[in-house]
Amino acid sequence: MNIHPEHLLSFVALVQTGSVSAAAQARSLTQPAISNQLKLLQDRLGLQLYQRHGRGVQLTGAGESFYKHALKVQQSMQALDTFADELRGLQTGRIYLSASQTIAGSLLPSALIAFRQLYPNIEVFVDSGNSQEVFDRMQHHDLGLIESPLPTSMPECCEIQPLGEDKMVAVMPKLHPLSKHASITLHQLQDYPMIWREKGSGTRDVLEQAWIKSLGNQPNIQLCMGGVAAVLESVRKGLGISVVSQFCLPTGESVLSTRPFEPALSRPMSLLLPSNSSPLAKKLVDFLVPYLRSQLM
Repeated sequence: MNIHPEHLLSFVALVQTGSVSAAAQARSLTQPAISNQLKLLQDRLGLQLYQRHGRGVQLTGAGESFYKHALKVQQSMQALDTFADELRGLQTGRIYLSASQTIAGSLLPSALIAFRQLYPNIEVFVDSGNSQEVFDRMQHHDLGLIESPLPTSMPECCEIQPLGEDKMVAVMPKLHPLSKHASITLHQLQDYPMIWREKGSGTRDVLEQAWIKSLGNQPNIQLCMGGVAAVLESVRKGLGISVVSQFCLPTGESVLSTRPFEPALSRPMSLLLPSNSSPLAKKLVDFLVPYLRSQLM
């Protein structure tokens, strides 16, 4: 049985992104093209690998088993790409990356440790800021990582790769009245002092939009702090409660606790790749995209 490797890669992308449209974007293919590849793969195998489920897909039992083997093929092909890059000399150089504070402070460090183990001679310089600052730096950086809805003014020369959804949580002292609830609503936040992020923050943008949609009024912002660390320290000092990414609370935190929202409050994480990025930067992209997607699954 001959299975086309590109069809396997499209199936892996489908599983990792959760939908045909997102898989097509991740693979830089049209939706009809990737749908045809997936059909040919299933026809070749004589198996149904997935079923439509809402806006996404759900794997069958056969699909779950086949995915494990397909993933190994993808990893082998990536290893071949790595070997080819070594032959082309893409083993040394410098990459400039701009990331929003949530990603830079939580998800990125472990990813870069793993990347450095593979490519110890490639230097990665990271600037962190809020999402708007990351957008503004794309003319001078090799790539960016943000967690907010994309602006309508995004440069057309910037390729966008979706990574997944980041769930947002309310953060408060462990003895706060809201901590007795398993989950909370935006309505409950109105009864307590709130600490907000600065303008340009992806967290603030998403929270403001959800607040207006759910509560029907503009939030009364009386205390605003720049950066995740300042917000968390303000909550520790009892200045109010806040909303942060699920990844923001430090390991071993003894003062603060978090609670999810009902209904869930989330925001998209995306990778931005300017068209003038170097082949070296694209090597980092090829590593980061599957790594970060796995963290957000």
